[in-house]
Amino acid sequence: MDMTWRDLHLSVNMPAQLTVNELDEKRVRFELRWNELAAAAPVFTIGWSLPLIDIQYEWHPNCRLDRSLRVDWQGPVKSKISSSAPVFCFYNAAARNRFTMALSDVYTQLGCALGVREEDGMLLCRVEIPLDATGATHDYAVTLYRDRDDVSFAEALRRVTAWWQEGCGINPMPVPEEAREAMYSTWYSYHQATLAADIEAECARAAELGFKTVIVDDGWQTGDGQRGYAFCGDWEACPEKIPDMRAHVERIHALGMKYMLWYSVPFMGYQSKHWAAFQDKLLCKIDRMGAGVLDPRYPQAREYLIGTYLRALKDWNLDGFKLDFIDSFNPGPNPLPAPTEEMDYALVEDAVNRLMIDVMSALRAVKPDILIEFRQSYIGPAMRAFGNMFRVGDCPADPLSNRVGTVDLRLLSGDTAVHSDMLMWHRDDRVEAAALQILSVIFAVPQISVRLDVISPEQKQMLIFWLDFLRRHRELLRAPLEVTAPHNLYPVVTAKKDGEAVVALYDGGRLADLPEDARKIYLLNATPDTRIILASGTPRRFRAEIRDCVGRPVRETEVDVSGVALLEVPESGLAALTAL
Repeated sequence: MDMTWRDLHLSVNMPAQLTVNELDEKRVRFELRWNELAAAAPVFTIGWSLPLIDIQYEWHPNCRLDRSLRVDWQGPVKSKISSSAPVFCFYNAAARNRFTMALSDVYTQLGCALGVREEDGMLLCRVEIPLDATGATHDYAVTLYRDRDDVSFAEALRRVTAWWQEGCGINPMPVPEEAREAMYSTWYSYHQATLAADIEAECARAAELGFKTVIVDDGWQTGDGQRGYAFCGDWEACPEKIPDMRAHVERIHALGMKYMLWYSVPFMGYQSKHWAAFQDKLLCKIDRMGAGVLDPRYPQAREYLIGTYLRALKDWNLDGFKLDFIDSFNPGPNPLPAPTEEMDYALVEDAVNRLMIDVMSALRAVKPDILIEFRQSYIGPAMRAFGNMFRVGDCPADPLSNRVGTVDLRLLSGDTAVHSDMLMWHRDDRVEAAALQILSVIFAVPQISVRLDVISPEQKQMLIFWLDFLRRHRELLRAPLEVTAPHNLYPVVTAKKDGEAVVALYDGGRLADLPEDARKIYLLNATPDTRIILASGTPRRFRAEIRDCVGRPVRETEVDVSGVALLEVPESGLAALTAL
């Protein structure tokens, strides 16, 4: 069946009834009904095109550092409940929205192909929804959102986030205040060498610096240090490392810190005691990792995972979980195992949704303010119902990827707490370079993962200074972000609220535009260039208090900004500007 509705070309490769309803100028709803699904790959396709006018760049949740335009012959970008999200934003060199599209179906594994047709300079847009992947038996509905308003790139994405939450039934998980405070993570600092005594000693040092939560990562469950997952699945504390887990957790609690524990959700290791029970209930085996991927379509697999987390929560008095690899619930390059009578779901995505609903229901019944961390790429709108901390994917010692990742997540995650990847640096590195790691994620919640007993005294003082800055300005840093040049990976980022602003510069030579309605401005120089160019639309005079990257006062001065002015600020330093 093929039909045209205004500028849309609609097709279904099987007999079906299609109704189109224009909800408003931005939203069109499609409703499909059929008697029987086609046996071979039934697909609903929505296609349209628009002239490529004043469009130079594109963004989608998995674009990472690549904002270049795709072409029409490239394959679709996939999304599903546990990976990415169906949204694209096309914008110009001034970071103004020219065309943003999104879909209401954030659960189904579907594809969006949007690319330039070189023959005529048109942007071809195509959405492909496999109807047999929706779980629908006789009807299916989806809404297409299209926004061509001349608003900022950031505002266009915030509108999509608001629409998903308010118009598509997304109910985000509550975010405890602890989720918004800097955390200590053991991953880069200890990797799998997570001995109870070492963790407790490190947490004592962390507590002195004001940390309120520790995330104990991989290693607590195994004596193996090969970085694989062959011993995952039993989820018992390794007795040689943590002889008494509950007592260990209580010693951390006595320091005034909450305790979160890492689990690789889908993996069942070849060396685990439960391998025999689940080796026939897998989506695939990954020999290089020494583990199989559990098939959540089996209720036994889901019940085992739910019971594992619930038992740990109760027995060990945990405060939260780092639930890792949820985006790995897939068969990899292998065909999806055929349904069996033991399964109660046909679709993996439906089973993952059921698993997460039941996990959260069980855990929150015991501890309503539980902390749950998810990691890119399972950071879409549906996952906001199950996690209250979204973290950037692993990028050790990489301030660029961490900066881009945190800003991207901030623009698409609403009020969910956005966390950096764990911050690390070499103990002999320059303190300014170490400070850059923190400044790059200043608009998110940093997770620190350096050995606090090994870093230099100057690095420690730097950490104390910036952690204090984060605490004192937490609400300001959470304000909606204004960004410049997303295609240049956010060289200037601004947050402002109640007459105050934070302006972070990440690229030398950029203008620091001072918000007109802010009387107190914190200017962060995350560049090696100590000459900062201040810009203001109206003549203004400021008192400037300059500090270096460890918080030492450098000087106080006054500066007139009439058009533009230069201000000397140390590398990775701070200028606090007060309007006179």
